Amino acid sequence: MNSLIRYIRVIVKFTLSLITLILFFLSGCLVFILPARNSVQKRRQLMVVARWGCRCMLRILNVKVIIRNKEIFGSQKNWYIMGNHMSYIDILMLLAHFSTLFITSKEMGAKPVLGQICFFGGSFFVERRKITTLGQEIPRIAETLKEGLNITLFPEGRCSDGQGLLPFRSALIEAAVDSGVNVLPLCIMYTDISGRPVKVSDFMTIGYFNGLPFPRQFRKMMMEKSLTAEIEILEPVLTEGKDRKEIKQEIFERMNYRYNSYLEGRK
Repeated sequence: MNSLIRYIRVIVKFTLSLITLILFFLSGCLVFILPARNSVQKRRQLMVVARWGCRCMLRILNVKVIIRNKEIFGSQKNWYIMGNHMSYIDILMLLAHFSTLFITSKEMGAKPVLGQICFFGGSFFVERRKITTLGQEIPRIAETLKEGLNITLFPEGRCSDGQGLLPFRSALIEAAVDSGVNVLPLCIMYTDISGRPVKVSDFMTIGYFNGLPFPRQFRKMMMEKSLTAEIEILEPVLTEGKDRKEIKQEIFERMNYRYNSYLEGRK
């Protein structure tokens, strides 16, 4: 009986997800077709579409999001947001609740479904492995920050296995220095799955790492009844008078301390 219920759950969630994705892609195409005053307005329109689509997906997957210290987010016009990264669900939650653009890799842009979501969300696609291309992208990111838009970066550069933070990459943090926009560190923590506390062993269901095929991971998540996540906004990192390596170190220390506290008792 439990297997039958889980099978029906997958069918229902898959059908609703497919309908949502079709509407999301059509809305994104409409935004690209309609005229806009400038690229900033176009990106704002794409953020609205992405926010709607991601909120629908979270509801379909029955993901509850608890945001702590949210008043900090409204204390400044815009932020260079940075968080730890373990799952595609991280992206859905941040797009749904923080009205932000994303910096992601060109490899992600080439992936079916996830790549299209990032594209219609107004993401910046960068080649992290080539310093020459990063030098061209950083001014564009900094200029967008100066225009007053939020931009999110996962400084680990890829999904971790959830058992600790990966080393941070500092190159794209240079955009914070160039724009003068302060950094808002976030700690993303998954706390409950299908009505029970999350354990480290559950990261294989929630996460998206080690080259695991996305359809298989998404199917695992659809089989679960529910998921609860906490996003804790940490103390902002001021950028004035600092270089990117100093900023990186401050971000890492705050996020690493909070994430390690979360991991205690999850074994």
